[in-house]
Amino acid sequence: MFARALFPAVAVLLAAVSIGPLRADADNAPRGQSWDSIKTLPDWSGMWTPIPAPPGAKSLGSPGGIFGKTAPLKPELAAYRDKRVKAVAGEGELGTNGIPLSNSGLCLPNGTPHNMEPVSHEYLFTPGRVTILLENSEIRRIWTDGRKHVPDELSNPSFSGDSIGHWEGDTLVVDTVDIYPEAELFIGQHVTEKTHVIERITRVGNEMRIDTVVEDPQLLTKPWQYTRWYEREDRPAVDYNSCTAADRAQKGDGRLEGIDFKVNRSKPGATK
Repeated sequence: MFARALFPAVAVLLAAVSIGPLRADADNAPRGQSWDSIKTLPDWSGMWTPIPAPPGAKSLGSPGGIFGKTAPLKPELAAYRDKRVKAVAGEGELGTNGIPLSNSGLCLPNGTPHNMEPVSHEYLFTPGRVTILLENSEIRRIWTDGRKHVPDELSNPSFSGDSIGHWEGDTLVVDTVDIYPEAELFIGQHVTEKTHVIERITRVGNEMRIDTVVEDPQLLTKPWQYTRWYEREDRPAVDYNSCTAADRAQKGDGRLEGIDFKVNRSKPGATK
């Protein structure tokens, strides 16, 4: 059983950056409960593709790329991150023979919160729920029907976690706990059973802004806050899944051993 805790420090930080309350106003019914109320929600149609922060855009901070270089990790974890970044570049003790794999390279989901970093995604509104479909085949379900997080005795950690949300105007506030500890905080760093993620998702013109605050007393010296930006693309989703029969990565002992360039693209799985 994985214990969960909602940390007082997060509440203080969120108030400081105007993140707002973590639940819907008790005097108002949650929005998006019916098909009619969904019509009043913002238009988030299309695909949303990661982009650099627009010039002059206000942000909580930078996520520091796929290796989370801005994460306020505890010293021993920061040292491990820096060592791993060098190994990925082939600059470790084993050179290119020691390149480590990320979750996706090991055929595991990236998980929350890192899954919002590498690929485009789209939103699906249904009564009581917002579903995020990512192009790498991961799915996030955000319950907006007013429910609380599942109690500890019913805890069932998953890579996407247990997400509940509510609308503040045209901003969706998402609160996620109960994340499976093999999910990634960023490439090379897993979360723990105490990881708590809060996101504020807002459309700004043709762009999407997601303000994120992560707290985990086992990993971080203070809450990690950052903003990711996305640009709307009017196109269908492009399914991506590296773990197919035609996957050319040769994996072993938690590291990338090489790439098989002999794969016959016309016959997935064939090597001649």
